[in-house]
Amino acid sequence: MSSQAPRSREDVIKQDVRDLHHLGYAQELFRTMGGFSNFAISFSIISILTGAVILFDYGLAWGGPAASTLGWPLVSLFTLLIAASMAEIASAYPTAGGLYYWSSRMKNKDWGWWTAWFNLAGQIAIVAGIDFAAASFVNTSIVAPILSNFGIQFGNSSAVLGTLVNGQLLTMAALLAIQLILNVAGVRIVAALNDFSVWFHIGTVAIIVVALFLIASGKSHADISPFTVQPLDTTMTASPLGFNLGSAAGYALPIAFLFSLLQAQWTYTGYDASAHVAEETVGARLSSAWGVFISVAVSAVVGYIVLMGLVTHLPPLDQLMNCDPTKQALCSAYYGGNPVVFTTLTYNLGTLGDWLSAAIAVAMSLCGLASVAAAGRMLFAFSRDHGVPGSPWLRKVSHRFRTPANALAAIVVFSYLLTNAAYIAGSYTAIAIVTAISTIALYWAYGVPIFLGVFGKQEWRDHAVWKLGRFSKPVALVACAWIVVISFLFLWPTSGNAYTLLAYVVFLVALVVYYFAWARRRFKGPIVEVGEAELTEIEQEFEHAAEELAGA
Repeated sequence: MSSQAPRSREDVIKQDVRDLHHLGYAQELFRTMGGFSNFAISFSIISILTGAVILFDYGLAWGGPAASTLGWPLVSLFTLLIAASMAEIASAYPTAGGLYYWSSRMKNKDWGWWTAWFNLAGQIAIVAGIDFAAASFVNTSIVAPILSNFGIQFGNSSAVLGTLVNGQLLTMAALLAIQLILNVAGVRIVAALNDFSVWFHIGTVAIIVVALFLIASGKSHADISPFTVQPLDTTMTASPLGFNLGSAAGYALPIAFLFSLLQAQWTYTGYDASAHVAEETVGARLSSAWGVFISVAVSAVVGYIVLMGLVTHLPPLDQLMNCDPTKQALCSAYYGGNPVVFTTLTYNLGTLGDWLSAAIAVAMSLCGLASVAAAGRMLFAFSRDHGVPGSPWLRKVSHRFRTPANALAAIVVFSYLLTNAAYIAGSYTAIAIVTAISTIALYWAYGVPIFLGVFGKQEWRDHAVWKLGRFSKPVALVACAWIVVISFLFLWPTSGNAYTLLAYVVFLVALVVYYFAWARRRFKGPIVEVGEAELTEIEQEFEHAAEELAGA
């Protein structure tokens, strides 16, 4: 009995390139990522120290502690089904086009175009939400303490350039600039930082939980069970759309609890990144599929651990919710104000809490770095097929760094513009607006190819190497049903999320106009236009350019 010798890394890469050629594309990007790095980019974007932390106060306001202890595992279960369906398709089509390429192949170019725009909108919004929140934590836990030593008072609400920019938006701009430079500089740098991000997240979570359970003592905590479903917000009564939206406490318990699921569901976004970096991954078919699925599974476990530590150590609620922030130090203006997690850590752990908050700020920044990387690849792939205005410029790859520099720059600029628009419209609710938009847009982009995987062309199943077998279609149908449910939940105008529906309707109307005015007739989709020889010639041009730059 003979066994087949394991293939070398070079042989695996050659097969990856052949697979990419079969899909119609040249190997323009560096293929250097291993399986762990592929998983790491999705895990870093999910970032349980970003999503679960940013909207921790939102979850408390709408569902009480149960938003974390019951809502998190509920959302985790359905998200794993979505990830499993996506992983199966990713193993059939290992390309940076990801979701939109899948839809195009399983149905037609029009379905692919809509999938791409949902994905692109979600990618831009997720970068906006992550870096806007990261800026808040960076200011509170790093920038403000440092500048105070020099007698400079600076915070999230500090006015900059008169009233044009506040402190949070200024720091966000700085973070985006750094993330852009690192992403353009090369895939190896981003991959190394994403690998580091995995262990940094896990290590920080371990320290937080151990410190809360073993070090925190002598503090009075909120007298509420961690599994209690109880809306804690009684004050939010904003009516920006012309009618009284009411506070969370004014809703029936089951309904308020369902709204609180935004905390968990937004955390589970961006794991399509493993598919978007497929053209830079060695052994892309299996690595991308496992990256999508395992990133969600690991995040589910690690996230629940840290959330349980936080909800069992909440400060007294009268100091945290429904209070006057000008009089009580711990009072949180939820829906995007001073994070409850920051106050919980500093209340329980003092100086150590400050350091851990700084660590969370670093984790959020790493999450933003990975998000820019994934979004840039998605925009590059769509531009490569002439799907957006300015495609000839956006699709260009840097000869020096072999990265989609122009697409990365565009993602950063539009993310910042979206954040400013959300801030002008909603001020303290800006974070809820951009997180809800990113959640809905991304899950619509996930849902379309999953739906087509059941009801579209089935030839993709012959190419898939990561398979669910007889469970494939039932899992996909449940996944689609869950996406429908969360769409209703997160588009419904509430006191903390009033502008999302309006913003999303405007976005859809603009897409409909653009589609019928231009894309329906002119967008050709991911069509193979050149042969093997032409693709190889493109790759040789990049190699020669790199050699010339190296010798310069």
